[in-house]
Amino acid sequence: MRLNVGRTIGMLLLVGLVMPAAMLFGISTHQRFGIKSSTTNWYDTEQATNLLDQMQTLARNTRRQVARLQVQENQLTWLAQSGRLVVARYDVNKIGADLLRLDQMKKGLEPWQRSLVHKVTPEVHEMVYQLDAAIAHLKKHENKSILALTQYPQNINVIYKQANRMAGTIGTVSQYVQAEQRMATLEHHTARASS
Repeated sequence: MRLNVGRTIGMLLLVGLVMPAAMLFGISTHQRFGIKSSTTNWYDTEQATNLLDQMQTLARNTRRQVARLQVQENQLTWLAQSGRLVVARYDVNKIGADLLRLDQMKKGLEPWQRSLVHKVTPEVHEMVYQLDAAIAHLKKHENKSILALTQYPQNINVIYKQANRMAGTIGTVSQYVQAEQRMATLEHHTARASS
């Protein structure tokens, strides 16, 4: 009987010592997408989040302006089309300025922000290129019938797709990061409550 009690106590001690180590090593240690890295600057990350939100809004505005050109291209006067392109160009220029600011702050940003800036940069460049081409076609051909035979409709279509993709990318990544941050907060509170 004494032997069984000693063996049972020994097993409990072993389990008591091994269990915390097993729990420690069993915890997933991957870095979450939205968790801050050690090289980030709080001010820069907050400013970058605001700039990315603004870029998403501007991309949506560009998409809205260009969508009107897609649907009403043959019905709009040259002046109306020109006005919509001017508004779209203004928004894309603001996106470019925001992108430049983000690029200058790159070292103080979160990894997900740097990745997002890298991902949307080609889309912004493509929108600028297509807008320049669309404006050049519009300046050259005031006749709507001839304008429809140029690359103008394709330019408008590409601008729409790039603006739509950019707005969607920023929105999706931002929502994912917010969800990750909420999950990390909940896990932190749960861990504190169980301690």
